[in-house]
Amino acid sequence: DIEGVYETQVPLLFRALVQLGCVCVVNKQLTRHLSGWEAETFALEHLEMRSLAQFSYLEPGSIRHIYLYHHTQGHKALFGVFIPSQRRASVFVLDTVRSNQMPGLSALYSSEHSLLLDKVDPKLLPPPKHTFEVRAETNLKTICRAIQRFLLAYKEERRGPTLIAVQSSWELCRLTSEIPVLEEFPLVPIRVADKISYAVLDWQRHGARRMIRHYLNLDLCLSQAFEMSRYFHIPVGNLPEDISTFGSDLFFARHLQHHNHLLWLSPTSRPDLGGKEADDNRLVMEFDDRATVEINSSGCYSTVCVELDIQNLAVNTILQSHHVNDMEGAGSMGISFDVIQQASLEDMVTGNQAASALANYDETALCSSTFRILKSMVVGWVKEITQYHNIYADNQVMHFYRWLQSPCSLLHDPALHRTLHNMMKKLFLQLIAEFKRLGSSVVYANFNRIILCTKKRRIEDALAYVEYITNSIHSKEIFHSLTISFSRCWEFLLWMDPSNYGGIKGKVPSSIHCGQVKEQDSQAREETDEEEEDKEKDEEEEGMGESEVEDLLENNWNILQFLPQAASCQSYFLMIVSAYIVAVYQSMKEELRHSAPGSTPVKRKGASQFSQESEGATGSLPGMITFSQDYVANELTQSFFTITQKIQKKVTGSRNTTEPSEMFPVLPGSHLLLNNPALEFIKYVCKVLSLDTNITNQVNKLNRDLLRLVDVGEFSEEAQFRDPCHSYVLPEVICHSCNFCRDLDLCKDSSFSQDGAILPQWLCSNCQAPYDSSAIESALVEALQRKLMAFTLQDLVCLKCRGMKETHMPVYCSCAGDFTLTIRTEVFMEQIRIFQNIAKYYSMSYLQETIEWLLQTSPVSNC
Repeated sequence: DIEGVYETQVPLLFRALVQLGCVCVVNKQLTRHLSGWEAETFALEHLEMRSLAQFSYLEPGSIRHIYLYHHTQGHKALFGVFIPSQRRASVFVLDTVRSNQMPGLSALYSSEHSLLLDKVDPKLLPPPKHTFEVRAETNLKTICRAIQRFLLAYKEERRGPTLIAVQSSWELCRLTSEIPVLEEFPLVPIRVADKISYAVLDWQRHGARRMIRHYLNLDLCLSQAFEMSRYFHIPVGNLPEDISTFGSDLFFARHLQHHNHLLWLSPTSRPDLGGKEADDNRLVMEFDDRATVEINSSGCYSTVCVELDIQNLAVNTILQSHHVNDMEGAGSMGISFDVIQQASLEDMVTGNQAASALANYDETALCSSTFRILKSMVVGWVKEITQYHNIYADNQVMHFYRWLQSPCSLLHDPALHRTLHNMMKKLFLQLIAEFKRLGSSVVYANFNRIILCTKKRRIEDALAYVEYITNSIHSKEIFHSLTISFSRCWEFLLWMDPSNYGGIKGKVPSSIHCGQVKEQDSQAREETDEEEEDKEKDEEEEGMGESEVEDLLENNWNILQFLPQAASCQSYFLMIVSAYIVAVYQSMKEELRHSAPGSTPVKRKGASQFSQESEGATGSLPGMITFSQDYVANELTQSFFTITQKIQKKVTGSRNTTEPSEMFPVLPGSHLLLNNPALEFIKYVCKVLSLDTNITNQVNKLNRDLLRLVDVGEFSEEAQFRDPCHSYVLPEVICHSCNFCRDLDLCKDSSFSQDGAILPQWLCSNCQAPYDSSAIESALVEALQRKLMAFTLQDLVCLKCRGMKETHMPVYCSCAGDFTLTIRTEVFMEQIRIFQNIAKYYSMSYLQETIEWLLQTSPVSNC
């Protein structure tokens, strides 16, 4: 029986790069057989890879090089062919008019060369003087023929082995089709972005200066390319544009072959499983995408809250994967449900592999041996970093998770990715438990960041506490490779969720630099007089005016965007919420100043049980609780009533609940029929104020009175708060500028212009670079297809006994119950509407076309 035909999709070039590397020799047996013969071609099995310890690869001086520069914009282009060994160059200008406006290139080259002499090692610079030949043409074919003749003349001179370093705005295949002689030289692409505009009068002068600067940096680029090719063990001419992911594919393929493992390499997102992948759609039919663990505790926090960035979670997890079973309590018993038992040689010969057989859906166990090989590869990189400080190994570790989760990777395996992701969840939950064990309260946490409530009043104490707990966590072996760094902090925080929060930012001391406390600064602080510091802080606190507090005020409320701008609804929302935050914060500071420094606040005997519980949970001071309750009951209630009446007079709400009002903005996450501005304003503001549990009774009374003002019942359905913004999270979106990985909420994580309008793009939260919209659109189309696949192939469940339908024919369950869908049609259509809103708002035509095709051809739309 034939189980499957494997490795049918491996490109021949990739197989050659994996097996031969950049240095190879002819097999000794073939050498003896061919003695006296001159062979021009060899089969792959006749060549053997050799390490760089045995042979060197392209040492300096072993090969000459020519530089070919080409940049084009519209009808204008600039070509340059430089031969450093002969100190000459030919420059060709393409324009609609044959006009040579080039400056003196020899003088320009000499001046640029002399500028670099002080900064760069002279060995990494071309010779100092060059002769230039300049020609201006109006026909591209004429220039290509001239370069063809130029290179042919060089080849006929037989100057020895020579490569051509090509920096062009065209692909190499197009360039070689125009200049065929290039195929007779080894070509090394130089991938340097050339950001220059030819849409100026003296574009020839600007273009010539930029071309000469690129040429002066050529030796440095080539030396880096040679070092890179030696590390990855591939020819320098085969270095791809994205070397990090290709290098991971290359290393992993070599590790797999070393362990006698088949390659599942495939150009598509489905791995090559010998043909089974075409019949098994379970890998691509998840309805709920890999849900990342997210912890959210909404509330009002009056002690210092600190945000910590988490990095290297994936690498740390794979390095510590052997501890996962110990964490779950199974390691001591020798039980592991995700490791397949190895079959003996006797079982393989006789075909009796029942002992090692397992259900074919247990993908975690099936890829356990592959996971061990993957781990050995990552461990090798980490050793190279720690022992030899190898920057290329460090780069591979940085891009490891991007390679593993990317469907564009040649060796992409969803099962392997899912296995690591599940381990990351377990490790992450263990990390959260460790923070809680050390006395912190977790406000919010995901794979990238953690917001902790430190329960400390002073920022210095909170930072010292954070330093202590991070050092304690790093001392545990299981978290040893995690990078936990300080990001920012708040002295007062009103938190609903990551898209809705406000507070007073904390002033961080200058000793905090890049997330770490400098030891020298901390030692200097210890040596200074504590009394003087306390005096300075008291003076600062007394001198902090309202304007300074307003500078530290931070408001980030997504629900604000769903209020109409008419009648200043959004401005009034910010005004009320900001006024409450600032008033309570100043009250807290005032009470702290009157209390003795370092003393523990004493609870009042008359405080209710509810207040005491709130005080213990959020760290509120007794005086602050009394102030906030009085403030809401008096000052805030009065201003709230006045503002609501103004809104009601200016924009009258409609009682028609079947159609949304045009006053409300339509955003990607919109899903509610909003038609009463005053009512929505009341609900949103009261929801934010209710985050502070100290004023629950006062806010409930305020909400009841305001609803009566707009003639809405307190317990009616329209009076209940519902989040106006739907959420769709695209998991593990990676920024190609800084390699930061995060879950992107396409409905809530929008970027805003200076006037407050939402921009049609998403920005990386780490480096503020825009994400590739086309890549996000492709990911959305794939997610939509997966959801459709999951909906189509779902199981039916019995309404009575909740058992799954096991066979196709029965109309009723064995218990006489009716069958129904596991994924309800309403849930699926709600997801489709979210995709539709995103496609319309961000002008994603491909996604919109896919949704329209789905609704036309699928019976779902009629359900």
